[in-house]
Amino acid sequence: MTAKEAISQIKELPVVSATARKLVSLLNQPDTPRTDLIKTLRCDNVLTAKVLRLCNSADAGLRHPVTSIDQAVLLLGDTALFRMVCTIGFGAPMNHGVPGYDVEANGLWGHSLSTGMAAEYIGQRESFGDFQPSVAFTAGLLHDIGKLILNQIHTPKTRTDIRNRIALESLSRVEAERSVLGVDHAEVGACLLQKWGLPEVIIEAVANHHSPVGQPAIQLSAVVYLANCAAHICASAPGSDAHAGRLTKSASNLLGIEVEKVEQILLGAHEAMKAADPFLCVA
Repeated sequence: MTAKEAISQIKELPVVSATARKLVSLLNQPDTPRTDLIKTLRCDNVLTAKVLRLCNSADAGLRHPVTSIDQAVLLLGDTALFRMVCTIGFGAPMNHGVPGYDVEANGLWGHSLSTGMAAEYIGQRESFGDFQPSVAFTAGLLHDIGKLILNQIHTPKTRTDIRNRIALESLSRVEAERSVLGVDHAEVGACLLQKWGLPEVIIEAVANHHSPVGQPAIQLSAVVYLANCAAHICASAPGSDAHAGRLTKSASNLLGIEVEKVEQILLGAHEAMKAADPFLCVA
């Protein structure tokens, strides 16, 4: 099975905001005037209303009511505002349970948000590639969206087969998926984002978030890979030092950077992930 074949089997693909998709494409163009971004958002009354509602929530921490997108940009800044837009625009399909991956309701959503926040931090504050923070956030947010497709394809047998391959053959999740299904969730997710017309930089990040590209130049997949590691370590049971150590060492080997540098990046990413909490109930 190929990624296109997997998507073609799905009767109801995830529904996301067309305005959010367009905004992500505009944000990937650094010279796009702010006025174009605001005009695009204004054209979607529903998305605008949801953004303003979130701006006026207690979690936003603003002292005065926000009544327009222009005012929201002025008070919050571009990065914070379009983080809200992407969260609202892409979040709805990801806040349900994903039984094919043994993920309860909001589990995928919480992990995706944490990864997005961590990717934004790494893209913005670390000398690790040169990526727009909003684009890094979006790539992190969408990195596991392929699981929504494969979840609808899984049968009890394929789920059991994948678990057995992981347990008995020491395969990674993506290796076991490819072994059983012929395709993995990263490939399927990238194919879906290509179908939606998202920028190539985000498609690359989703396609390679388990096999990041660091040579000859660091790609966004490396940022999302580190962000994903940070989110998994943060969600580990207390005392899971061995798990954290394996992920840190793996990141060091794959990206060719010192373990100490990886640890510094992950520490900063953990702090950044705390900003995900206000968004958990948005989708």
